[in-house]
Amino acid sequence: MSQDPASAQGVLRFMRLPMAENRTEAYRMVREAGPIIKSPRGYVLSSAEYVEYALKHPELFSSKQAFDMVGSPLPMVPIAFDPPEHTRYRRILQPFVGPRETAGWQPLVRSLVGTLIDSFVDRGHCDLVAELAVPLPAEVFLTLFGLPMEDRDRLIEWKEGLLGSPMLTGGKPTEEMIRAGAELFTYLVDHIGERRRDLNGAEDLLGCLLADTSEERMSDEELLGLSFLFVLAGLDTVTSALSTAFAALAAQPRLRQQIAADPSVVPDAVEELLRMDGPVVYVPRVASQDVVLGDQTIPAGSEVYVAIAVANRDPTEHADPDEIDLCRQERHHAFGGGPHRCLGSHLARMEMREVMAEWHSRIPEYKLAPGFTPRVQWPTGLVGLDTLPLVFPPGGAASS
Repeated sequence: MSQDPASAQGVLRFMRLPMAENRTEAYRMVREAGPIIKSPRGYVLSSAEYVEYALKHPELFSSKQAFDMVGSPLPMVPIAFDPPEHTRYRRILQPFVGPRETAGWQPLVRSLVGTLIDSFVDRGHCDLVAELAVPLPAEVFLTLFGLPMEDRDRLIEWKEGLLGSPMLTGGKPTEEMIRAGAELFTYLVDHIGERRRDLNGAEDLLGCLLADTSEERMSDEELLGLSFLFVLAGLDTVTSALSTAFAALAAQPRLRQQIAADPSVVPDAVEELLRMDGPVVYVPRVASQDVVLGDQTIPAGSEVYVAIAVANRDPTEHADPDEIDLCRQERHHAFGGGPHRCLGSHLARMEMREVMAEWHSRIPEYKLAPGFTPRVQWPTGLVGLDTLPLVFPPGGAASS
């Protein structure tokens, strides 16, 4: 029998896993390789126990050192910092992105979702990615940062150009990445400078941060890094999560019918779909000292891949972990954990809930376009579909 190319010579080759076609099989292979796995570039932590431990101990597993290796010209606020510097950023930003503040943006997001669905519902078909999952987070970002809505397509183009960033995939930047990064950098510098000269009592996120006069206020360079990270990591995570969630629902009628029949299940459905097939497979860390986990020592300076997507399928945490149960109500690691838990998690959840609720109230019956098989790109920084063609009754229809 031939040797599995993903685990040749006792080393897990993460990038050779069958992620594109079958993530259930890929994550099973990682789980079966053990809770701590040697990879060509370091170590992979796959069990829920060790993943949670690494996320909660930044003094041992450094996010700063991991992102220092990227060589970004910008301070990637707050992900590229460890406590105590990271604590300052969280303290400044948390009042603007907490659950109460995010709830205040809900009517706006619902309106944006409705307008996007209006643009295709009468056709009876759409590409959910191109026509909803891509434009929505871009429009939310523009609104929160006080940017002109007519800049949406440019922002999406820059984001697409940066998606192959070495921060996400490793390797050297291409000319396209360099061009996109330079154009986005210039755009944000100009906007931040313009907004600082004329705040006019703006209530958007960037305006509030620029108006901050406290001793802990963020510098323009830090605000630039924050804005850059929002574009690079914030937009496409929601896009990717929506794409895989709707692919699963379109393929399983009982699930979408459950949501259409009882909209109160939407919050739990979002959490379960994120647990099952969230966009982030792993988060990078560097061991800042020798770390002993179980009977294994991870040497100081080692690259560590904290496989949150694999931990979300850990059978010690979840019964039937490879099955979707929209009423599961169990915690997961899709947004990370510990001090570095995703700062935009409340916003991402709210966007997904609004899409899920509005879509199923208007289009309860839908399926994958004939002949289409969902397949993600791999290796990549985020797991998501580039396209998701769906068909449904023109104008939508009431579910039976």
